[in-house]
Amino acid sequence: MDFGISNQAEGGERVILLRGWSRETMGRIDEAHRVAAERVKMAGSSFYYGMRLLPPEKRSAIYAIYAWSRMCDDAVDDYQEDEAWDQLERVEEVYLAARSEAWQEASEPVAVALGDAIRRFRLSDEPFRALLRGMRMDLEALTYRTYQELETYCLYVAGSVGVLCVEVFGATDVRARRLAAKLGVALQLTNIIRDLKEDAGRGRRYLPAEDFENAGMTPEDLPLGRFSPQLAHVLAVQAARAEQYYREAAELFSMVEADSVRCLRMLYGVYYLVLQKIKQSGFNVWEQRIGVSRREILHIVGGTFWRANA
Repeated sequence: MDFGISNQAEGGERVILLRGWSRETMGRIDEAHRVAAERVKMAGSSFYYGMRLLPPEKRSAIYAIYAWSRMCDDAVDDYQEDEAWDQLERVEEVYLAARSEAWQEASEPVAVALGDAIRRFRLSDEPFRALLRGMRMDLEALTYRTYQELETYCLYVAGSVGVLCVEVFGATDVRARRLAAKLGVALQLTNIIRDLKEDAGRGRRYLPAEDFENAGMTPEDLPLGRFSPQLAHVLAVQAARAEQYYREAAELFSMVEADSVRCLRMLYGVYYLVLQKIKQSGFNVWEQRIGVSRREILHIVGGTFWRANA
């Protein structure tokens, strides 16, 4: 649909005129974006602070993407076996509703918000499909023999989200999508290291078997609940890979539109700081969950982090 948007203030209220759409439809879309934003806020992710740094239209689109990706995560984390597959199928249906011609009439608010974001920013289909493939890999309870296999999983579940973010941020370089995917892998590897104990409790062993073998261990040693120098070595290998991706992805800062750079720096900075704190702990993520405080987040937003690490 060919549409143009204009914003006007009238009696203190924002009025959006969209060619061919009724005020009722626009009200439904606005309400869907409000619901998506509330779900993101309730999720308690540090990503929320970064999203707040975006201009309104981009912020709403990122909220919609994140709200849908959270539905994917919840399907595989909160449900078991057949019920988890059913939930993931429902999440896929939400995406298909967002892509359909009647997206404005979808019963799930996230589908409406996502449908709007897809059209405003011409979001690609493939990253959404890739994320669903990664979620299916989680439900199949696969272990990874090599790092190449783990990297593929990370590209599906996180690289795909990085690509979608860059499509919203706006990019000035054809390399931006590839670098955004690499940043997604860096963030996912950081998550895997940080959440090692929690994932082991769920029977998920993401770290490559070949890395355990090189350290004189097996992946089956993880549920035993012991931290050791050998495990620290395995985690250090993953951290080195993540840091390489962070270094390469730093080029993105000069490639995205100016109104999105602070958000990108925030997302990058929070996870990079988590990785550095893990390293400082000697990779002992078994006895503590390492994260960042609100004060540290504000430190990153204020730019002090970047000056100290320049």
